[in-house]
Amino acid sequence: MANLAIRDAHEGDVPALLRLVRQLDPPEEAPSEAAALASLRVIGKQPGMRIVVAEDRDGVIGAVMLAVLPNLTHGGRPWAQMENLVVDEDHRSRGVGRALMAWCEDEAREAGCYKLQFQSRNRRRAAHRFYRNLGYRALTVGFRRYL
Repeated sequence: MANLAIRDAHEGDVPALLRLVRQLDPPEEAPSEAAALASLRVIGKQPGMRIVVAEDRDGVIGAVMLAVLPNLTHGGRPWAQMENLVVDEDHRSRGVGRALMAWCEDEAREAGCYKLQFQSRNRRRAAHRFYRNLGYRALTVGFRRYL
């Protein structure tokens, strides 16, 4: 996508990040601005963790978090977990999500990761088609318990 920049998020991006996070489901899980700012600061201090934004002439229009994690198996090669990929509703189907996914893959490869994984809510069928079109496959069953 022309004129799209992907860069590390900074504290001034918190309002835009919150606008994007509220477009995920359920939107009521979005934190307060103070909590988001505190989280951004903590994430920024964690080795291997980054939140990046996609920005064009309209401002911040997408974001994703990537965590590169150490591993005991697979020859000690790390693995990557992608979280909270979101593109502004008014900018979807224009290559922003594809660019953010490519950034995650490039970062994971550069870090020597043996896999890049993520989860997507069962009801997000359009997102699942998007991921499959990029060559991702649903190979596992995911379980979680919210604490």
